[in-house]
Order: sequence, then C-alpha cells, then structure tokens
Amino acid sequence: MDALGLDSEASGIGHYIRALVSTYAARYPDDVVKAFVQPNVSLDAVDCLAVAHSLSSRGRIWYEQRQIPRRLRHEVYDVVHFPDYQLPWLTPLPRTVMTVHDLAAFVLPDVFPQSKTRVKQFLMRRSVRLARRIIVPSKATRQDLIDILSVPPEKIRVIPHGVKPLGRPLPERVYARPYFLAVGTVEPRKNFSGLIRAYHLLRERRKDVPDLVIAGRLGWMYEETLALPAKLGVAESVKFLQYVSEEILSALYRDAIALVYPSYYEGFGLPVIEAMQMGLAVITSSTSALAELGENSVWRVDPRDIDSIAQQMAEILDNSDEVARRCVMAKLWAGRLTWDTAASLTRQVYEEAALGG
Repeated sequence: MDALGLDSEASGIGHYIRALVSTYAARYPDDVVKAFVQPNVSLDAVDCLAVAHSLSSRGRIWYEQRQIPRRLRHEVYDVVHFPDYQLPWLTPLPRTVMTVHDLAAFVLPDVFPQSKTRVKQFLMRRSVRLARRIIVPSKATRQDLIDILSVPPEKIRVIPHGVKPLGRPLPERVYARPYFLAVGTVEPRKNFSGLIRAYHLLRERRKDVPDLVIAGRLGWMYEETLALPAKLGVAESVKFLQYVSEEILSALYRDAIALVYPSYYEGFGLPVIEAMQMGLAVITSSTSALAELGENSVWRVDPRDIDSIAQQMAEILDNSDEVARRCVMAKLWAGRLTWDTAASLTRQVYEEAALGG
C-alpha cells in the first residue's frame, strides 16, 4: 500500500489509511501487508517501507510515479493499493486498486489553489483509467466518477468508511462555555465562512447563543475565514483551535451542544459519523455524500442558505426532546459502520484485482 499520505496530523485520508491497514492486518494475519511510509511514520502489524527523506506534496508525486514502480520490481505482490487519488501512470503497474474519496477538484475547482486543482485533475483522469478496481466511500462519489470521468460502473466498488471509537476523552472540559462545534480542515470547501455568517445571524436574533468552536488544522485559502469573526463582531465567541489530538477531539464532541457541518461537498463526511457515534446532535448539508448519512437522525441544511443554517441551530437550542430522540437514532445508525466490514469488503476487491476479474 502507498501510505505516504500519513503524517502526524492525520487528515481524513490519513485516518482512512491507518484504520483500514490496522484493521486489515488484525483481521487477516496470514496476509502480508507492506506499506510505503514517510520517515518516522509507523503502522502497527505492517512491514513499513520507509522513504529516505520526508516528501513534500510535489515530492510524493515524483516518488509515486518513479520510485514505487522501481522498488516493486524487487517485491513479490498480489495487488497494490493507492488510497489517495493517484497511481503511477508513467510506469504503469498491473493489479492496482485505488481509492477515490471525492471529486472535489472537478465539482468545486475554485475552492483549491489553481495549481493544485490542475495537478489533481490531471493525475486522477489518468489514474482511474489504469486502476483495475476503484473503491469509493459513497454512492454519490460512485455517481460522480461515472458522470464526470466516464468510469465504467463495473470497475467501482462502494465501501463506506468505518468509524472507530476516538481516544478516551479528557476528563475535564476543553472549552469552558457552552458551544456549537465544527470539525475539519479550515479551507473553503468546508464552508466555515458560511457557518460563521449563520452564527452571526443567530446572535442578531437572540441573546442565548452559545459560542462556536472550530477544530481543524489550517489548510489553504483560509485567511478570509479566520478574519471573518472580527469583521462581523463575533470574535470573542468564535474560537479556532486548529489541530487537536483524538483525546481533545473526543472531549469536544462529548461536551458540545451540536456538530454543525455545512460543507459544500464531501465524499463521505467523517466528522458527521464521529459525532453521531458520540450521541451528539448533527446539522449537516443535504448535498453530496452527506445526504446519505444518518437518514432522519440529523438536521439537513442547504449549505448556501445562511438563514437555513441559523434556523436549524435555533431548532436545536429550542427543542431538547427532539434532540434527545434523534441522538439515540444517530448513535444506532453510526454503529452500523465498522472497519471490520470495510476491511472484509476491501479484501474482496483485492481478490478481484489480483485475479483480473
């Protein structure tokens, strides 16, 4: 497996790689799993093939295109899994599986730096043609692959991500005052600017509004989002915590009033499932893969409708009985998604790719 996307501050893809590999290795101990990793990154129960030096994003592309094929000449393997959008096309490999988490670079190209969009589009177009099988986490992403990149449906397998318990939460509160919570990398696609505007609107309408806490590392094109609370006069009530550990994140979920996740577009939506697992009320978008999560146990919004987001936040503040009912439903729904199931289905895909079926 190409696990070069793992780092110390794991993103959604990093969580996917670590959870899938560790669960797979535990479930199938007779299968030999080897992973290419960055220096000082380890994976339990896996033979790690570390690169010599830390790789930048551009360096990763070069290594995946040139060095992984060269190193695999000296390895005996059944299948190679590329879990982060791209696989070698300069030196194509046989029996490859790739995971496509979303097609945001095509659906919302303006929310990425232009150079990043062009590179991702270029690599994905070529990679999906070469992969023997493609794993996606949702029906929405499957349909995007078919509609946008004309991928044959028979190559695609839908395998929802699992959800594992977060680390044991810190016993004390991380944030003293009551708060709404938002989780995710601070970048335009997450629509944190829209959330902050909705929060400001809610505060204009009523006085009993909790704070807004945003937990997630800084990504790209985030300057406007960071400046917005001061511009709207709510800087004292909106807090950016940036990257937090699992223990802190778990405590934030535990003590929050609700998770508000009005992302424009997602291939899955891990924070939504994490919050549901913790029994937390969730407001999320009615678009993309987010529409597949939680059925009637979550509150839905149009991510471009600021008033809709503010209204649903008010609904949660005013209707404790409905919140309690939906939280029970949400926890049961999230419990259906396990990494054991994801690992089992992924192994079936490996077998298909290895046999050429």
